[in-house]
Amino acid sequence: MKNLMTALEKQQQLLEELRTLLKRETNELAEVHIDAMAEINVQKEEISSRIETNGTILRTAIQDVASREGLSSRAALGELAGKLSKKGSRDVALFHAELNATADQIKELLTLNRDIATRFAASIGNTLDFLARIINQTSTYGASGSYQQRPSGAVLINREA
Repeated sequence: MKNLMTALEKQQQLLEELRTLLKRETNELAEVHIDAMAEINVQKEEISSRIETNGTILRTAIQDVASREGLSSRAALGELAGKLSKKGSRDVALFHAELNATADQIKELLTLNRDIATRFAASIGNTLDFLARIINQTSTYGASGSYQQRPSGAVLINREA
């Protein structure tokens, strides 16, 4: 039971760390700090790896306690928490509720950040398309006394664009 509690506590800490990082990512996306995004992505990969490693430890601890409590070795944490709550041990149920709440917050932040990034990428794409259309046109003074737009034969995008 001690291994389970230790693994649950560690998992909660890791999820909190990920949630904090995702909040930072939201701010960096909003302020368009591209350099910070690369750093955040590295940190997300590192935290994800630690979560996965602890997840293996947590699954083993859940299996051990579930077997001891007469549940299937494939029992979920919620099922185990329910069984232990009936016996008067509410610690696992509290961790289960906290983990679910934190996971829901992480899902919301991931969705928000994905939406921001998608809209930013679409905006940049539209801007580049617009610049490409402008660069690919030439203005020629025509016989009618006005400028006529004609597509140019060559595409030239300078470094400033």
